[in-house]
Amino acid sequence: MTKPAAPTFELQTYDYLDGAWKTLSQFDTTTDDRAEGNAYFAYETHAIAGPTRLLKDGATHRGYDNPDDYYAADHWA
Repeated sequence: MTKPAAPTFELQTYDYLDGAWKTLSQFDTTTDDRAEGNAYFAYETHAIAGPTRLLKDGATHRGYDNPDDYYAADHWA
């Protein structure tokens, strides 16, 4: 049985001036045992300030692909 590949996480925030997602940090679980926990913590910390997403192996894992959905969600209910 082969061992599944360790996931890579990427934290991104939306830059409205450029109209594009910008990478803030990358977390590689192959080289860092704490990378996954650090990725989730970083996401929770940055998501308070505005549109943020956490990608896992290139696919959205947490957050929104459309930054306007962040403002449509009721975060303080």
